[in-house]
Amino acid sequence: MTAVRTYSPPQQSTKYEEIDKKRWNVRYLILATFGFILSVKLYFTLFVIDPIVGAYSVLTGSVIFGYFLLSYVKYKDPYYETDYNNPLRIQPLVSIVIPVKNEEDLIRGCVESCINSTYSNKEIIIVDDGSTDKTPLILDEFSNEGKIRVIHNSKNEGKKRAIEIGTEAATGEIFVFMDSDCVMASDAIEKTVRIMTSDSTIGAVTAHGRVRDVTTGNTLQKMQDTWFDGQFRIIKGAESSFSTLSCCSGAFSAFRRAAVQPFIHPWVHDKFLGKDFKFATDRRLTAYVLGARIPSKNPNDSKMSKYWKLKYSPSVRVFIGVPTNMPTLIRQQIRWRKSFIRSIFATGGVFWRRPFPIAVLFYMQLGLKMIRPYIVLKSLLFLPLAGDFTTSIFYFASLMFTSLMYAVDFRLRNPGSTQWLYRPLITMLGVFVFSWLLLYALVTIRKTAWR
Repeated sequence: MTAVRTYSPPQQSTKYEEIDKKRWNVRYLILATFGFILSVKLYFTLFVIDPIVGAYSVLTGSVIFGYFLLSYVKYKDPYYETDYNNPLRIQPLVSIVIPVKNEEDLIRGCVESCINSTYSNKEIIIVDDGSTDKTPLILDEFSNEGKIRVIHNSKNEGKKRAIEIGTEAATGEIFVFMDSDCVMASDAIEKTVRIMTSDSTIGAVTAHGRVRDVTTGNTLQKMQDTWFDGQFRIIKGAESSFSTLSCCSGAFSAFRRAAVQPFIHPWVHDKFLGKDFKFATDRRLTAYVLGARIPSKNPNDSKMSKYWKLKYSPSVRVFIGVPTNMPTLIRQQIRWRKSFIRSIFATGGVFWRRPFPIAVLFYMQLGLKMIRPYIVLKSLLFLPLAGDFTTSIFYFASLMFTSLMYAVDFRLRNPGSTQWLYRPLITMLGVFVFSWLLLYALVTIRKTAWR
């Protein structure tokens, strides 16, 4: 049986609920350091290095500083905005929908984490999308015990279609979508329900993701763990401070039925460049909800209603199965970049409706990511060949500074952990390897797969 880890944040309601006051002071120091380094970058850009690389570095640093600033100063965990010390007053039915294909090594732990959830008013629906390994037999064991409902697809129709089949069978007011290689914390659903029932305008809640079994994992898994931690707490934290998310993670995200159900069928049959886009793009589904207004309860009400709120909570935890070798990781990154390309037109087409500060950061990040391969090539090849090594050193130093800030942030929230040392490694891998996959993903975007 796979052990399911739980996470219990300190039961406080003060400003320092996440970390103590001493570590908060370190956070302020991080922000001050960002400001100082940005001024140094500006000076170098004006008087020392290549102006194009310098301008790119200043803009990138400004965007990252913006995310750190918002996630530190403005963001509050929505779980602590609830009456979390008292029993749940409202317990709507939650439908956990999990699509699966060929996960015989991991599906048992995933299902057991759902069964062992502290939230009782739930139904668990697993859609087997034409697995060819032992996954169907394992699922049938649970089904025969009456613990889950299994729907077997006779043929492989794709992950999105599997999710649609699951939601068609679901009866819950809240849908929880979860990847089959993940394990939820035992209190994840209970905390999610507290958040969603505290505010009827919350359309989605996404969890904080960490790598599954990272303590016994290899270097690659530890690198990915530090990356996930920063992407969730810093990026999603900043976005959530404006009740906005650019992506509700497929690892564990809860959607109010009324917010997501109208868009599941269009999502399943999403087309891109005139062809069905079969990747189960979390960003695309999020974009549908992101751009939707809350239906009015009064059919005669002509006033424009508000947009759904999308929230991220570090108190809601999920542990993610990740690639354990480089070829598998590369394939995953290619899929993610195809999803990113699709999101340029999907998420990018609706994000302007969200609050101005987070929209500006989103569009700046989008543009900077698109030109990163050129900047890397110019900094580390073209300029050195022309005799300009100063710009190359500057660019590399800027990358190391950013990765160090993420590493310090990781260390603050994970006292005693040495995994922060892996953050610079994943940053270098992302810049010098993953950046180039964007070009490959663009060329091969018509090629599709289940995941």
